[in-house]
Amino acid sequence: MNLTVFKYVVFLVGVSVSYAQDIYVETSLSSASFDDFKSDDGVNTLDNKYSRPVEFGIGVGAILNVTDNNRLKWDLGLNFNKYKINTSLNTSIPTEYNLNYVSLKTGPYFSLINHSRVKLQLHAHSSLDHLIFGSNQYSDVYDDLLEGKNFSKLVMNYHYGVAVEITLSNSSSLYMSYDSKNGLTNSIDGDESYRLNATSILMGFRFKLNKL
Repeated sequence: MNLTVFKYVVFLVGVSVSYAQDIYVETSLSSASFDDFKSDDGVNTLDNKYSRPVEFGIGVGAILNVTDNNRLKWDLGLNFNKYKINTSLNTSIPTEYNLNYVSLKTGPYFSLINHSRVKLQLHAHSSLDHLIFGSNQYSDVYDDLLEGKNFSKLVMNYHYGVAVEITLSNSSSLYMSYDSKNGLTNSIDGDESYRLNATSILMGFRFKLNKL
């Protein structure tokens, strides 16, 4: 991520925190896959039968109340995610992809149940992922995906899921969330295309900010 983009992200998060009612810190467990692959002949030749390893991630962010009853909220977060994907193009030995992304994510939470002690929330987000480390390895052949232009470094995604928030005290709460992340179509060499999708379970704490 170049310095200009990094400064913009820090500025945006800083402004959001200044207006936010809550901040949060979270961890995640994620598994990912390449879906809807199409070769230059328009055929899906990708084999996704291999196991999907679960990888660890972390995130921080700010939440703003949109409505007076706090039923609708807006989230802006910064996440670090690791994905490991085993796949192959009709060979018996899988290719292992290791991908690390920094993501800027934003979107609404809506509370179906808005009790003071327990909340059941639906969420929908969009995110922009920047690849900070990427490799694939087939047998003893290793490729650095940050070199060259064949592999997309920026990925746009849409998310949806459900979360449960439990109040711990007047200033903190615990939440667990299911998140389905769906990447928009990315191209390889202009002729091949794929989507990077991930499923995550997140757990974290939200803290209320005391406004003067």
